[in-house]
Amino acid sequence: MQGTWDQRAHGRAAGVVAGASRDTDGQPRSAYVADGADGAHGGREGRATRRWVLRTATTGMAAGLLAACAPGGSGESPAKTQQPVSMRFIPAAFHVEEDRAVINQYMAENPNVTVSFEPYSGNYNDKVTAMQAGSDLPDVIYTSDSRVKPFAANKVSADMDKLAAKDKASQALLKDVYPSMLDLGRVKSIPGLYMLPWALDVLVMYYNKSMFRTAGVDLPKPTWTVNDMIEAARRLTKETGDPASSQYGLNLNWTAWSEYVPWMRGYGGDMVSEDGKKAALDTGGAVEGIEAMASLVTRHRVAPPPGTDFGGDAFQLGKVGMMFSIRNSTVAIRKNVGTNFDWDVELRPAFPKKRVTGMGTAGVTVTTQTKNPDAAWQLAKYTISPPAQKLYASAYAAVPVLQSMRNDTTWRNLPAPPANVETFVKAADNGTLPPDFPVACGTVYVGDLNVLMTSTITNIVTGKSAPGPALREAATQINACIAKG
Repeated sequence: MQGTWDQRAHGRAAGVVAGASRDTDGQPRSAYVADGADGAHGGREGRATRRWVLRTATTGMAAGLLAACAPGGSGESPAKTQQPVSMRFIPAAFHVEEDRAVINQYMAENPNVTVSFEPYSGNYNDKVTAMQAGSDLPDVIYTSDSRVKPFAANKVSADMDKLAAKDKASQALLKDVYPSMLDLGRVKSIPGLYMLPWALDVLVMYYNKSMFRTAGVDLPKPTWTVNDMIEAARRLTKETGDPASSQYGLNLNWTAWSEYVPWMRGYGGDMVSEDGKKAALDTGGAVEGIEAMASLVTRHRVAPPPGTDFGGDAFQLGKVGMMFSIRNSTVAIRKNVGTNFDWDVELRPAFPKKRVTGMGTAGVTVTTQTKNPDAAWQLAKYTISPPAQKLYASAYAAVPVLQSMRNDTTWRNLPAPPANVETFVKAADNGTLPPDFPVACGTVYVGDLNVLMTSTITNIVTGKSAPGPALREAATQINACIAKG
């Protein structure tokens, strides 16, 4: 695969979106893995990394026409009218009831507005592609950090910066959003805002308090380093000779960018140079970080080999002591663990050079095919308003994305577990954005770049490849793509 990656990455643009931040059954895949569709971060439709390719010159005319019709380009103020307005909205499959409550509340507050609520089934990317081709995109639709770039490049998402510029009342609200989460809705190579995020979704450590206490191991602290984590994991691990029946100290979502990129950056490296012109994953800090991550399996043996089948979620089954995920995982853990064991959350341990953690989220976007862009913007904007954020947060599913709601009792006062809820907002100080690459190379979520990194990291963690040579080979192929892109 790796030997032909750079050839496959050119002559056609990279495949789009396989991924959403969360699974359709509401269970995140540790922020944020490509889900292949939404049917994904339980019921899965399967990976779809090549089902939707970014349009190139052969479809430039169609893309140009869509761009010409895109909303938000005129500069006039939003119409102030109480005339009846009808719109259509597609929710996320894992977020249907929460979105339904928000949409119903919006219509109650705006009696002149009727919103057709249109949950989908099947592969979301295929559905959006078909609707766009038929000029049938709804006004506001679900999107995710993994979809931001392809939706922008394919002219599915409108540039909401232009819509916000006409709506002075929105400026204070947008400034209230955690900047790192708002930035997940932007694309360096395609300036604009293409997602309004629902939640402050940053990876934190979930840990099994009962397992720690039984083993006589001190509970995690916010001052922990990676070495502290490894030592605790060593004492929690009980190997039987069969990984599936063993107990391990921790588990990671090895091939998610939100896992391996923080290890690179935490050891002083990165995946790409600061100017974005050269791959950097073969440099000292990046190699050291990936080697340290892989050593959890290959040397320390405190994490299960990738692909180990525990017959369900390893953490929820009490088979691993620590794992890393976002706030939304709380929903499934509370439901499935119940009183089987006690658990809580803590900050991700600090790496040698700095403390850094992955993040990602889902949200909504106004589409390029809306006939009423200003009304669509008002609907989209409502999802990040305090009333909507209270609804999302009240079911353990989210931490409000507004900084002003950091201490809001709607989510702060929910019964434990988890008890250490301050962790979810403190972690935002250490959140890091995904590296950016030319559109033709794909992204860390999907496409040829994702395929390359998934293969490379998997081979390293399973011991099939040494970190240095494997990362140098990956860097060579990425640089070839950057040079052509």
